[in-house]
Amino acid sequence: MRIELICFGSELLKDKVNSNVCHIAERLERIGLTLDRVVTVGDARREVKFALRDSLRRAQILITSGGLGPTFDDLSCESVAQVLGRPLQFSPTVMRAIVNRFRSAGLEMPEENKKQAFLIRGSQVIVNRVGTAPGQIVKDRGRTLILLPGPPKELIPMMEDSVIPYLKRFSKSSILSLTLHIFGFPESEVDERIKPVVEKNWDQKDISVTFGILAHHSIIDVKVKVQGKSPQKCGQVLLSIKKELHGILGQDVYGENEETLESVVGKILKKRKETLSIAESCTGGLIADKVTDVPGSSQYFLEGLVTYSDESKVNLLGVRRETLKRYGAVSEPVAKEMAHGILKRSQSDWSISCTGIAGPTGGSSTKPVGTVCFGIASKHGVSTHTKFFHAPRPETKQKSALTALDILRRTILY
Repeated sequence: MRIELICFGSELLKDKVNSNVCHIAERLERIGLTLDRVVTVGDARREVKFALRDSLRRAQILITSGGLGPTFDDLSCESVAQVLGRPLQFSPTVMRAIVNRFRSAGLEMPEENKKQAFLIRGSQVIVNRVGTAPGQIVKDRGRTLILLPGPPKELIPMMEDSVIPYLKRFSKSSILSLTLHIFGFPESEVDERIKPVVEKNWDQKDISVTFGILAHHSIIDVKVKVQGKSPQKCGQVLLSIKKELHGILGQDVYGENEETLESVVGKILKKRKETLSIAESCTGGLIADKVTDVPGSSQYFLEGLVTYSDESKVNLLGVRRETLKRYGAVSEPVAKEMAHGILKRSQSDWSISCTGIAGPTGGSSTKPVGTVCFGIASKHGVSTHTKFFHAPRPETKQKSALTALDILRRTILY
């Protein structure tokens, strides 16, 4: 069963990251299917048709994303219809859904959106709960085409609600997967530590095991995939591997699968019925942003302040001027007073502080660009930490926010 994906959109060839590929590939893998090929095509009619014909010569299942909008450069529906030799037919039902979506937002539907109500003859509609572009499933001479919109906020729900349940019929085996998340270690070090598990012969009759490792923003993902005919046997093998990996990596594993550092920290605080406050400087509110990305974070997150200037550190957090003068704003003594100040101000159980030099300027021989100081405070006292990040400004901010959360996680648990 060969599956290919075509992503339509000239912006994907220029300055926009296409996150749909990873999501589609991962969701297919979970049901025992493999994405074999991905092609990105700009909004040129000739290229769109060429890519469609090329993939349809090989693939039994062809998924497309993008090109279902109402504008002149949205070509996928019309192009698929032409390649398959089928007419487009107007759907009053889809038209009503589009009109109602605009009305619910207090708007009149622009005339150009009527284009989205024309579907390929014989197609099955995939309902779009978020946007106006319906998806379509088209069967043609033993092949299946699945047309999806490009925006992830629309594509992902449609994948979950309709596409994955539909494609399960094509799966011939069971696949179980596990991803362990580790923060703050070099990829090579994690690779060396787990080598005994990876090199062990886990394969059995009708069971195959695949390992992978991926690094991004100082997060290392250790991936395990177990595939076989028996879900029960796959589960037993995966559980054994999981136990061995946890035995080696221990507390350095902060979460599994869909968990993030911020969701894990939130889960810990919620379980302990404890609260958190945050004082940030160089991260500019990024730590608080991550914390509040977690649904239900209002149960434990009380307050966050971005004290970027020295004056704001003094006036809002009670940092002493003599501390700033003696040690500088980027120092553990200042991080300590920031953490203590926000803890006292908010009356939280825990607090995080972060102050640093994100760059590209502002460093010195004693405090180079990338120097970041952290404080973690509770009623038991304040601990401070200093890290050095050799990265561009945006990445330094990301790593700093994740480091703060990981230090908090370790401090609470261990």
